[in-house]
Amino acid sequence: MEQFGLHYFRCISNSTFVWKNKWIELGIGSCRDQKEFNKRDWKEDCVTAEGLYSKIAGRKVLEYDLDLFNDLDLSNNSHGYISAMDYCNGNLVICHSAGDEGGSVFTQKGLDWNYLCSFPVNEHGYPSSVLLLPSNLLVVGNSNGKITIWRLLNIRPGCCKHEVKLLHACHGHTSIVLSVDACEEIGVAVSGSRDARMKVWSLMSGNCLKTFDYSSPVLQVSFYCGSKSLLKDYNFLLVHSSEKIFLQSWKNYTNWLQKSVLEQCIVTDANILPGVHIKNETLFYCSVTMPDGQERTDFNIKRLNMPAIVGKSGDSLCTHLKVFSFQGIFRKLMQVGAVFGLLISDENIMAIDIRRGSVLFKEYVPHSVATSLTLPQVTVGAGKWLDGLLYVKRYGMLLAIAIYGKNLTLISWAPSIPEFPSKED
Repeated sequence: MEQFGLHYFRCISNSTFVWKNKWIELGIGSCRDQKEFNKRDWKEDCVTAEGLYSKIAGRKVLEYDLDLFNDLDLSNNSHGYISAMDYCNGNLVICHSAGDEGGSVFTQKGLDWNYLCSFPVNEHGYPSSVLLLPSNLLVVGNSNGKITIWRLLNIRPGCCKHEVKLLHACHGHTSIVLSVDACEEIGVAVSGSRDARMKVWSLMSGNCLKTFDYSSPVLQVSFYCGSKSLLKDYNFLLVHSSEKIFLQSWKNYTNWLQKSVLEQCIVTDANILPGVHIKNETLFYCSVTMPDGQERTDFNIKRLNMPAIVGKSGDSLCTHLKVFSFQGIFRKLMQVGAVFGLLISDENIMAIDIRRGSVLFKEYVPHSVATSLTLPQVTVGAGKWLDGLLYVKRYGMLLAIAIYGKNLTLISWAPSIPEFPSKED
């Protein structure tokens, strides 16, 4: 009997089926994301993942005191506050609401941050939203309704003269710009403003190409175009206008600008929080509810019916898949991946498993008061880990970056955590 038990244990221990299912259950990654997933060592990956989970508490929360804005006192909000920030490929852009400089650019070197250059405010108002593109193009929405497009020059290791060059100053909005996004594949940027308008801008000329009017302030604009498209041969633009979420779709650039675009209202809810995301034809957003007088935040997951959204089907636009409820009110859904999501509450950054609603970790991060609804003092670092633990690397792994006064808070994985063996590499 003992020998039978030992033989059974060995069979289970060496079973590809068992370890493959455990691999998926642990959130290591998605099989369809792996080109050669049948060649993986499922058991070795699972053992490594268990080690990662046990060392989550060992992640590092590092504090930096940066001379961000030439001795500007940001500890008192009457003198200014962080008004926008973004992170891309190891570079961090931090904007503020006071002084002559509109923002500063830093680059990551290991666990240190080096100052590169600054760009001025001039007559453009203080930055209220910012987007840093992989090509080092910087799109900035400003408090006076203007859009400025900048080019970061010589932003690479070894260069001595780093600078930011203003390419275009775009006029059109009549109130503060709350959100910007851009798609270099079609050469345009979009902006959403408190004036209830969304505008389309040419990255090459800075001209306004089209204006869309809504009934309430436009809190978020997000492209899903080209390689990031939700459906082959189509491009999409998500618009969050207070109590509604719209999704525009078009087949080519000319149709979008010159003809009436197909726009579908996919969600109507009076209490939608900032931060709406689409991943693999699935919509993620948070809304506030008050069952029995208790404030709660619902994490909603809906499956989008893409043929209906592009007008090829008369079926419903989306179906509800899951909803997870959390006590209290969150501020923003920062980002989602195939496995994990990152949320902001009053004083915490929280990562959850979006398949079960369980909390992976919660970290205390204070933030200063700001006028922007999107809490610009916190941004996502290297977000590939949201697609599964398989993508966690030993070094340079940033979960999130937060600012309070002049203090930069970096949440990262502990360097002692081992890397996953990657046969695809």
